[in-house]
Amino acid sequence: MKIALFIPCLVNQMMPEVGIATLELLEKLGHEVVLPKGQTCCGQPMTNSGCFDDAKKTTLKLLNAFKGVECDYIVCPAASCLVAAKENFHEFDCSPEATTVVAKLKELTEFLFDIHGLTEFNKPFPHKVSLQMSCHGIRMLDLATPSETMGKGYNKVESLLANIEGITIAYPERRDECCGFGGTFSLDEGAVSGKMGKDKAQAHANTGATYVVGFDPSCLLHLDGVIRKQLHPVQTLHIAQLLNQAL
Repeated sequence: MKIALFIPCLVNQMMPEVGIATLELLEKLGHEVVLPKGQTCCGQPMTNSGCFDDAKKTTLKLLNAFKGVECDYIVCPAASCLVAAKENFHEFDCSPEATTVVAKLKELTEFLFDIHGLTEFNKPFPHKVSLQMSCHGIRMLDLATPSETMGKGYNKVESLLANIEGITIAYPERRDECCGFGGTFSLDEGAVSGKMGKDKAQAHANTGATYVVGFDPSCLLHLDGVIRKQLHPVQTLHIAQLLNQAL
């Protein structure tokens, strides 16, 4: 398939290794990958702050970068940015071209599980990982059943990783409680955000895992800062980086 990469500004500026791993991963799986020019912020910081006029300008610039691009899907390695892009595209442009773009948007884990059907890996990953089940991915993209839902659940993240030889999967206490980042919440309510981050980082460390693995770079960035400051014996790793290592 032909994949257009949507690389959010946070990944581009602060975690470029996630974008590189996503590209390498998709190419190893046999997909043709292109990176449309002109991409910018999804508008989430502005909409979170009520600055809708500013958000519209930024969002439409991002949307225009994907209009007319020939591809089967638009894949993004950041759940919260993907959700924001979908919502903002719908809000600010109802044209057929915009609708076509929205229909192609997929978060990386979602694409690999639902569309590609990834089940085979070439290399073992002999480490224990603690999964960071971030809010946007499980509650707005259905990557897993949230803990507040009754009945039998599913977890696309765990299902993907469980196929890797040698891996051990664990969860922190209160497995899908927010890490405290929450976009501009971390700026507006810094003390609360910081305490939530400390609690979540400690919960991950308590599992005895070598890595905290997640699908949302913003949450991993938040947790990584806390982990390093608190000197926890665990590292953060985006799922794209882990899967890329196993292929």
